[in-house]
Amino acid sequence: MTFRHYWPALVSLTTVACGGGGGNGGPPPPPAAPPPPGFQPATTFRDIADQSGIARQFTIVGKPSAETLSDPERFGGGLAVVDIDADNDLDIYLVAGNGSANGLFRNDGNNQFTEIASSVGLDLMHRGSGPAFGDIDGDGDQDLFVGSVEGDSYFVMRQDAGQFIDVTATSGIQLTAEQTVSASFTDYDMDGDLDLALAHWRNPESPDTETLWANNGDGTFYSASIASGIAAALLTPADNAAPGVLVDYSFSPIFTDLDNDGDPDLVVAADFNTSQVFRNNGDGTFTAITDPDVIVDDSGMGSAVGDYDNDGDMDWFVTAIYEDPSQPDAHIGNRLYRNLGDGNFEDVSEQAGIVDGGWGWGACMEDFDNDGDLDIFHVNGFDAASAQDFLFDQVRYFESQGDGTFIEAATEAGLLSAGQGRGVACFDSDRDGDLDIFISNNAFQSDTDNFYENELGIGNHYLTLDLQGNGPNTACIGARIEVSSGGLTQVREIRGGNNYVSQNAAEAHFGLGTSTSADVLVRWPDGTESNINGVAADQFMTIQQPD
Repeated sequence: MTFRHYWPALVSLTTVACGGGGGNGGPPPPPAAPPPPGFQPATTFRDIADQSGIARQFTIVGKPSAETLSDPERFGGGLAVVDIDADNDLDIYLVAGNGSANGLFRNDGNNQFTEIASSVGLDLMHRGSGPAFGDIDGDGDQDLFVGSVEGDSYFVMRQDAGQFIDVTATSGIQLTAEQTVSASFTDYDMDGDLDLALAHWRNPESPDTETLWANNGDGTFYSASIASGIAAALLTPADNAAPGVLVDYSFSPIFTDLDNDGDPDLVVAADFNTSQVFRNNGDGTFTAITDPDVIVDDSGMGSAVGDYDNDGDMDWFVTAIYEDPSQPDAHIGNRLYRNLGDGNFEDVSEQAGIVDGGWGWGACMEDFDNDGDLDIFHVNGFDAASAQDFLFDQVRYFESQGDGTFIEAATEAGLLSAGQGRGVACFDSDRDGDLDIFISNNAFQSDTDNFYENELGIGNHYLTLDLQGNGPNTACIGARIEVSSGGLTQVREIRGGNNYVSQNAAEAHFGLGTSTSADVLVRWPDGTESNINGVAADQFMTIQQPD
């Protein structure tokens, strides 16, 4: 199938330039509007991919060029970041397509990595998408789910003593959806173990959307999409569907506690005006509370959740397609939804200055300059003949000004990638106290991945927290952390994915500005709390849940 068949609504809104897709047609578009004269971001980055030891070749068997890929093959792939060997540094798992094996790159320190997938049983070959790690059986190590596109094999891989065993057939997860794009873990029913949410783009109407999978307590799952109320609310009329046809166009599910009541709610970035907000009712069910006058992203793909305004609740950023507003029916771009405190939102996108993100995909909302507020980074691009304007689409770096507004300064920060970005993970690769960025590109052998080292250097202080839990949820997915320093309180959550086909590590990073210590409050997944006062800045700290 072609791009024109899948997304007809987009064809009429784009200009077809000379040449085909795949990144080979026409010159790059003009650069985005520059930041204000004299603006210098607080940090800069440099691409160290060539020196890191990480190499991935994205290939699809039987496809001679990028032009022959289907759209799901174009937008699949991705990565996950995890401490696979419990040595307190972060390793990277990269999906590579069905023509070469997925790669697991062990972090050896100082941004140097060694490929070990074949030695641990993770050298999978499939048209994979959206890997996500989580301790599904509660034994203290990280297991793995990897989705797929075009009906290819998906995998549930259980880790035992450092080796991964394929338990897909006995996992209880049985998928008929052809596209399983992204995945997220959390304990949505608060029974102590990790459950799984999946996004299935372009899944036709079915009683069971195969979205929510509840854990039986032993690492096996059963479908909870219907019982939870997710399935009935997720299927909605889409802009490009025939009248009366309901379609699931989900791209990115994220669990987050929107109303601060202790249980995880769900936000789903989805295509064709179908993004959704679900409130957890606390009894294993969800209620859709999407306000169509507020949740207006018309091509939602990637997303990130964080407290960008430091008011104590979680806000939602959604990547989408931006087009010249002078065009008829132009796509309106990225959206930033500010939480009003109870899980309801207001759209502050225009005021915040984050609208023009090109054709956005995976995103991170993190404090890259350690000044105490969250910045936004996302990747871009689409390599189709009818989207030439997005073939050379530079990444976006929106640096927070601390007043609810952002300035885009990717070029000034050294973030120059204009490849076909899909997944992104933001994490402290070298444990030097600032967050680095890994980008997985998808353009069929024409784009290498990018690995940007943050060069913040000495200056603002930081604190990185890793939680260790008692019971099956050993990584404390769903925990809430408050860090107070210098008169400011910041909030983070420990999450199990995702940014769009990609997963950050399950730890929390805080920029402390000039403060050299902080007070820490942890709300554990079971609702109990721990206070630790006077924690020294500039450290990676593990906190054990009390018995």
